[in-house]
Amino acid sequence: MALSFVGVPHWLCPTPTAAKLQHFHKPSTSTLTPFFPSFSYPFVVFVRAPRAIGPDGKFYPSPADDDPPEADEDSSHGFSTFQQIQRQAQRARQIEEEDYKNNQSTYLAAIADVEDAPDNAPFDSSEDDLFGEIDKALALKRKEFVSQGLLQPNPPKQDQLPVAAVDELQPDELGDLEEIERLQGLTGDGNGSSTDSPFEFDFDSYGKSKVRIVEGKFKMTLAELLDESKVVPVSVSGDLEIEITGIQHDSRIVSSGDLFVCCVGRKTDGHLFLSEADKRGAVAVVASKEIDIEDTLGCKALVIVEDTNAVLPALAASFFKQPSTKMAVIGITGTYGKTTTTCLIKSLYEAMGLRTGMLNSVASYVHGDNKMDLGNMVPDSVLVQNLMAKMIHNGTEAVVMEAGGHGLGDGKYDEVDFDIAVFTNLSKEEEGDRDAQAKLFSRMVDPERHRKVVNIDDPNASFFVSQGSQEVPVVTFAMENKEADVHPLKFELSLFETQVLVNTPTGILEISSGLLGKHNIYNILAAVAVGIAVGAPLEDIVRGIEEVDAVPGRCELIDEEQAFGVIVDYASTPDALSRLLDSVRELGPRRVITGMFVLCFSYCCRRFPF
Repeated sequence: MALSFVGVPHWLCPTPTAAKLQHFHKPSTSTLTPFFPSFSYPFVVFVRAPRAIGPDGKFYPSPADDDPPEADEDSSHGFSTFQQIQRQAQRARQIEEEDYKNNQSTYLAAIADVEDAPDNAPFDSSEDDLFGEIDKALALKRKEFVSQGLLQPNPPKQDQLPVAAVDELQPDELGDLEEIERLQGLTGDGNGSSTDSPFEFDFDSYGKSKVRIVEGKFKMTLAELLDESKVVPVSVSGDLEIEITGIQHDSRIVSSGDLFVCCVGRKTDGHLFLSEADKRGAVAVVASKEIDIEDTLGCKALVIVEDTNAVLPALAASFFKQPSTKMAVIGITGTYGKTTTTCLIKSLYEAMGLRTGMLNSVASYVHGDNKMDLGNMVPDSVLVQNLMAKMIHNGTEAVVMEAGGHGLGDGKYDEVDFDIAVFTNLSKEEEGDRDAQAKLFSRMVDPERHRKVVNIDDPNASFFVSQGSQEVPVVTFAMENKEADVHPLKFELSLFETQVLVNTPTGILEISSGLLGKHNIYNILAAVAVGIAVGAPLEDIVRGIEEVDAVPGRCELIDEEQAFGVIVDYASTPDALSRLLDSVRELGPRRVITGMFVLCFSYCCRRFPF
């Protein structure tokens, strides 16, 4: 996508200082336009009589008169432009010759094995034009060195036998040869398909960071864990010096050395699964009910607390060494746009040169393109701390994550140290989660470190701005409200791209994005507002946003060279589907067809009229 940056008007630029002005050179008088116009009538010239007449009547000039007259200032130092170029070329050739003399042995060794150029026949190269010309130049240079006696000529290569001299293979021998080549991987699998060449290059992955994700190892005694997490137990029994190598609240994934926390859910009670956790290797238990561990196989300690659900985030954060305090954390809350906004902000931070991780409902990344395979696991307070610890262990410097109302209300993010809180919007269906989502903004209390980013087109914007400290800086964005810090001056929507001109407090940005629909402009504005909040260079903001062409399952355009457009979107509620249809209609389709999990619409096309 083309990137265009609109700078600050010239009348806003500061006046150059004297230190900057001193670098300007006085123009040559020969190039100055005469001040007075020429006249056609004659001039009267007055000649001053010499004043240095001695007593003997002879003329004695002053010493100053002996000085030659000053010539006009000449910026070319007496040389024409062509002469200056000649002098520069001569100087360059001299430098090249001196370099060759100093490194002659190296140059000769480099082309010692190059094929000699033919004497009369034209040089034949099987490579493409660029490499063929390079080979030709090297061969001619070697021929020159051979003629000077600096290199010995290479013996001519033996010509290959003509095809006629090779015995023709019999049909059975030909079949054996094909079988040998197939087994060696030289041809296809026998079904007509060829294997990938070892020299094929994956241009899609070129330049992207691919690292082996290193798993960190954590362990501490139960006593140390209770002390660092500041959990005050009701009672403690057993061996507190037992070593803990993991922490889980799901008995199905407990492994040897884990601490099992008996959490009480909406449908299940973890206390009922103590025996299963014990069989899988749990060495200690945290419970909120009186239980007996005397008959267990491996559990050596029992900690009773008032609420296991409340202490679980603190235990997890302490066990994994408080990873969120060691990197920048951006949290996105709201109803719509969280997933896309996290992808945009991740790309923006990476454009600034920061290794940035991501946690959202689509995928989780350590940083760059290094995706973490979570399988069917749903991130909870333990897994969130575990993933952030893995990011820290692999060099991640920032992480952007979804922080929905359910997760905030359940305490999943209670021990996550957020630096920036972003509010996208709030639907009527989730108005009951407003207080839970406000917990994210209530942590914005440090004006030096925290920032609030709010969509002021939403009627709940003032409620979120009022959370936390009022001294924390707020960056607002909107499409309708032109008083917002970040808002569009104009935008254009189409099936293939979205173009928007964004006004910000530090400049105007022209963004061309592959994200479709008016709702994605809100997501782009949210990402721009985060960039403004952290002082990101404007060119990095534009480049980072334009790097995101699509988000899987979020108004994703499917291009299989079909004669109609296909969009896939995760619209899980009637309101979400209605918003999606409104966005698609704004693209100007001729017809819209909705189906299960897929939205298809025909688009006017010269090639496929219908």
